[in-house]
Amino acid sequence: MTPTLTAPKLFDEVVDVIRKAAKIPARVPIGPETRLVEDLAIDSLDLVGLILQLQDEFDVVIEEDDVPNLCRVADLAAYLADRRESNGQPA
Repeated sequence: MTPTLTAPKLFDEVVDVIRKAAKIPARVPIGPETRLVEDLAIDSLDLVGLILQLQDEFDVVIEEDDVPNLCRVADLAAYLADRRESNGQPA
């Protein structure tokens, strides 16, 4: 069973997945307002890989139609928290 995730912990885990999936070095700051494409230069191929890894890591389905609205790290974290709650998992 997954331990209860607080919002900061969820955010940190999302950042970890982004760093691994898009190979973003630790020296590059990532905050809630960081934009995936514009600030981190994540291309479409890396974005697909990131979405797949987030789905696996957080055991959620990210709808294809929702992806264009997930521009910032905060958008991703909020979306994942909402999906986990709707699945009966702790956010």
